[in-house]
Amino acid sequence: MLIPFGTRVIDSEGKGVGTVRRLVLHRDSREVSGLVVHQGVVNSCEIVVPVGKVAAFGDEVRLRLRSAELAGLDLFRGEALQAMPDHWQMPAGFDQRDFFLVGGGGWTEAVLPFETTSPAVAGTPAYVRDRDTVGDAVEPDIAAGMHVYSSDGHKVGDVEGVEIDDASKRITRIIVRRGFLFEKETDIPASMIRSVSDRVTLSADSGAAQKLERR
Repeated sequence: MLIPFGTRVIDSEGKGVGTVRRLVLHRDSREVSGLVVHQGVVNSCEIVVPVGKVAAFGDEVRLRLRSAELAGLDLFRGEALQAMPDHWQMPAGFDQRDFFLVGGGGWTEAVLPFETTSPAVAGTPAYVRDRDTVGDAVEPDIAAGMHVYSSDGHKVGDVEGVEIDDASKRITRIIVRRGFLFEKETDIPASMIRSVSDRVTLSADSGAAQKLERR
């Protein structure tokens, strides 16, 4: 099962909900037991999706969940996950050891989506504002036609479009076009965007960005 970094993740209805940031291996079987899905640029979050909630793997990862159900999954913080040991053999088709984390089997069940109880039944308000909490950062405005540059200063292309998750309102990826006569498109995951001003600057160099070009 080959799931490259930045692979697009879609929900059960075909809507984009993020991109693959890392894979979680079970500490006993050493097989993939979950995905770390990244959403957002400034207002970013990473969610652990158990492999049992994945319907299909391919050019995209299709989930068995709707986008709204991702709110029931654990946010990725890494406390229960460890870096893959150096003595473990790299899975075939990968060359980045830090792409993998190792976890136990318990979290794969503990973080499954749950059905929320109706406020009328629970006797609690449906929504309570925390007055001490700073409001969520607003995602940056990324418009079509903005120039995109790599971390080493090379122009990667121009923004063709932006994909936003309907439920979280976070940016999941941008589509970058390069060339005029022979156009090529590149899907850049939100996790690879370092900053946005009058241009989009990536945290990766031009070589890494080129690997994401559509074939």
